Amino acid sequence: MKLYAEKRAKPKKVPKKKEPKAKKIKKGPTFLGRIFRLFLMLGIWGLIVLGLSVLWFSHDLPDLKNLQANIRKPSVTIQTEDGVIIGTYGDLYEDMIKVQDLPPYVPQALMAVEDRRFYSHFGVDIIGLVRAAYTNYRAHRVVQGGSTLTQQLAKNILFTQGSFSVNDRSYKRKIQEVLLAVWLEWKFTKDQILTMYLNRVYFGSGTYGIDAAARKYFNKSAKNLTVFEAAVVAGLLKAPSKYSPAQHPKRAAARGKLVLETMVEAGFLKDYKPYLDQGVKELTATTLKQNQGAKYFADWVYETIPSIIGPIDKDIIVVTTLDIDTQLHAEKIALEHLETMGKELKTSEVSFVAMTPNGAIRSMVGGKSYGSSQFNRVTQAVRQPGSAFKTFIYLGALESGMTPETMIDDSPFSRGNWHPSNFKWKSVGMVTLKEALARSINSVSIRLTEQIGPRKVAEVAKRLGVTSTLNNDLTISLGTGEATLLELTTAYATFANQGRAVWPYGILEIKDKSGHILYKHENTPGKSIIGSAALQGMREMLRGVIEFGSGRAANVDPTVAGKTGSNGDIDAWFFGYKETPSENSEPIVVGVWTGNDNNRPMAKISTGSRMPTRIAGAFFKQTPIKHQVRSGNKSPVTLDDYLKGL
Repeated sequence: MKLYAEKRAKPKKVPKKKEPKAKKIKKGPTFLGRIFRLFLMLGIWGLIVLGLSVLWFSHDLPDLKNLQANIRKPSVTIQTEDGVIIGTYGDLYEDMIKVQDLPPYVPQALMAVEDRRFYSHFGVDIIGLVRAAYTNYRAHRVVQGGSTLTQQLAKNILFTQGSFSVNDRSYKRKIQEVLLAVWLEWKFTKDQILTMYLNRVYFGSGTYGIDAAARKYFNKSAKNLTVFEAAVVAGLLKAPSKYSPAQHPKRAAARGKLVLETMVEAGFLKDYKPYLDQGVKELTATTLKQNQGAKYFADWVYETIPSIIGPIDKDIIVVTTLDIDTQLHAEKIALEHLETMGKELKTSEVSFVAMTPNGAIRSMVGGKSYGSSQFNRVTQAVRQPGSAFKTFIYLGALESGMTPETMIDDSPFSRGNWHPSNFKWKSVGMVTLKEALARSINSVSIRLTEQIGPRKVAEVAKRLGVTSTLNNDLTISLGTGEATLLELTTAYATFANQGRAVWPYGILEIKDKSGHILYKHENTPGKSIIGSAALQGMREMLRGVIEFGSGRAANVDPTVAGKTGSNGDIDAWFFGYKETPSENSEPIVVGVWTGNDNNRPMAKISTGSRMPTRIAGAFFKQTPIKHQVRSGNKSPVTLDDYLKGL
């Protein structure tokens, strides 16, 4: 029993519990995998942001349908009656010229200084940007830009179509410039882009496009530019006004040399020296010819156009009264006398105007150098006429019943604290009006003014064309009023115009480029404003001034008459006319002024009888050929071409 019980009590074997199987752990992405996924996500989001940015910055880009069409603005061409061009104004454009029609060195000069890698980039030059950044870093300032010609064209389009102002430096403008540059490269060929650039870029002096610049500065088409001229034009892009060959020929030549050196560095030229010396000589010669005083006249004409035809809204051609032979003759005479006599007389400036008796301006010299100063001393300088004003006093006296033989006291005049003196004249007691005017005796002028009244003197001056305010007292007798050289010359022209009123004019006709006449001057005789007796008496007395008085230096012809004038040592004048027309001349009226700007005194001997009268005499003595239309309907020629044909 016991054994059975023990057997029964033997514990049963407990089966071993199975250990749970370990789960397999999935391996995560590698480090490189994470980086790849990060950049992939960034790339996707970057493309999304870039796409949205492109859409945002592109939505208001300008209309680009007519990029290859030249934008034309009204231009004004001023020329003589026989076709010599003396001035151009406005935003000047010529017909579009293709890059394929230009000598290769013309676009190469531009690429050398602006974008050497033009034909190898996609609109934005990454290599150029890096190079420019490095160069600027080393120089510690901005010395080199990284924008391409395509970017410059894009910028030009954004500016000219009004998307941004020229001073805008915002990021939006720069981003749109890049977008537009890339679009241009995708849409057009390189030659088309370069053609658009060459025809739109600004070259200074109101010229847009390579052909307009070539004609403006060198009087030729861009197709005919020399290597040096192409370099000078390319050099303008950095600073058009600073390197203008018309205003700063030395700077332009130096800049041109730098461009030539850059062309050698870029591989466009092997050597620049063969082009340099001759180019500088030609540039100097062209500048001298372009710096003619006719530009004073052209400026004056241009300023009067709106008063005749209103706002200029189309390209026009203005035909003027200027005679280029008379103009060159006047310039030569005036500047030669200023050079030979100016130092002794302490005189630095001269102005001269010549017109027909009815007011047609034949020549105008506004100063010794238009390049140095564009201030026109014929039309803009308002000065005291001094003794030249006495003519109006004597005319008033004749109109009041006196004659050239009327006797008058020449003794010194005194009134209170006023004691005017006579210049180099010793009193003889009584003199005729004729001699008093010839000798320019101050005391006689004062007594005449006292007799006929200052109001009468002022009325006579106003009637003959003096527009400035005049004193209503005896000081008017010494020419203390103010007037321009053109005003006073016009007044004296009345005596040569048989007493008829004279209005100065410089425009014969204005027409558009299709030949449609917009204005034509009507040559109608002016109203008679001087009676016959007074006119005859004044002509006799003005002749006496030249024959035996203060104007003897101009006595080169029996029909020369006129009057000298001096305002102390500040202004010196001569006004007169020559009437004898020969086969090769026409009646002419002149006005001459010499002095200094800012009323700086001259030498005491610098009276009207010195340099002004001698200039007039030399002009009368060698009167240029009679004005006529020598070239009829010939096409206009430049002043440079005209001078070459002389």
